[in-house]
Parts: sequence; structure tokens; C-alpha cells
Amino acid sequence: MFGRLTATSLFGGCKDDVPDSAVGKLLAITDGAEIARWVQFPRALLLFVVVPGDPESGAFYVLDRKSGTWYWVDFEDDKYGGYSLADFDCLMHGCHFARLMEQPRLLDTCRWHVTPGVGPELLGPVPRERRRDRHGRFNLTTAALPA
Repeated sequence: MFGRLTATSLFGGCKDDVPDSAVGKLLAITDGAEIARWVQFPRALLLFVVVPGDPESGAFYVLDRKSGTWYWVDFEDDKYGGYSLADFDCLMHGCHFARLMEQPRLLDTCRWHVTPGVGPELLGPVPRERRRDRHGRFNLTTAALPA
């Protein structure tokens, strides 16, 4: 369970929203998912949502409060149908995921590996052409442009 972390930017525009409003915007695109866990940090909001009646359908979402961008967080593991509350607890307590939530911008600029019993491990920077700016748009560099 867990492994290399993938953070996919979903949408921005929540920078000045109160948490309830930002969460409402996210839930509007999750096909009826319900909040199972809500954890607030000074710079981030972490939600664990599940489809009602399917306890193994959970997904992790992070709001970077500074940029107002929502991220879907997934891992390269064999949990293709989603995660359970026990997985959430393992991520928070066994993997020390809260350390990464202290600086959520690192989801978009760095590659991470998450393993139970170990804190998030830095694998290296995300290639510059794959980074997003503060508005959620990809930064284009000459390296990313065709010759």
C-alpha cells in the first residue's frame, strides 16, 4: 500500500474562499461522495471522501490554501478501487503525511514516495515543464516547447 505519490491539480479559484465554500466546489465534482475525514492545517485542507455504501472507495483531496488549488492525491499501488478509513489512518499516523501538508505547494513541485513507518521521502523535483504556476496553469519553458 502507498508508494510513489501522484498529485493531480483539479482546479483553482478557491484562494479567497472560506473552507466550507471551497469544499462545496470540490464535492460538486465528486459524483455524490461524502466526507469521511476533514483535517485542517494552516496551509492546507485534507479531505478523505468515500462513495456512500462503499468503504473501500476513498480518495484523498488537498486544498493548497495559498494558491486556492485542489489536488487529487493518489499513489502508485494496487488500491485501484480506492482507499479505506484504515488506509487514511495509516497515511496520517504511519506515514506522517501531515509533514507534507505543512507545505502543500511541494505536492506540485516535488516527487514523493510514501511508505508506512517512514515519513514522506523526497524523490526529486518535478521537471520544470510539468510544474504549474500560482494560477494552476502549466509553466512553459523552452525545454517543454517543440524545436
